[in-house]
Amino acid sequence: MGKILKLTTLATLLFSFNPVPPKHVGKCGVIATSAYTQNILGKNAGYYVKFKNDSKKNVDALEWTAKFYNNFDELKGTKTGDWSSGNFISPIKPGETAKDLEGVWVDGATKVFISISRIHFTDGTSCN
Repeated sequence: MGKILKLTTLATLLFSFNPVPPKHVGKCGVIATSAYTQNILGKNAGYYVKFKNDSKKNVDALEWTAKFYNNFDELKGTKTGDWSSGNFISPIKPGETAKDLEGVWVDGATKVFISISRIHFTDGTSCN
């Protein structure tokens, strides 16, 4: 009986901790190098994100999921974001970076982590 109690206690302790902290997730050579929330009067009003193109192609569009956490690493919300080049914004060349500002409202969020979901390249190919 004592052995079962010890195993149950050990299993409870192992499953009660989150051993993997949130992090950015890239795709096809494009990564989010940094992201942070923009808080105004204690409320999250948006976030900044910086991308780096480590692929061999020019990137002209990105889509991602942003996950928002509080200081206790509790998930507070999930939003989608996107970036596209156009008349005034050049594609991201290999080795270069681009910044984006997204307006969102997520109560209690103090941190944001980016997971890239789709990339479009100027040669017409994409990575899903």
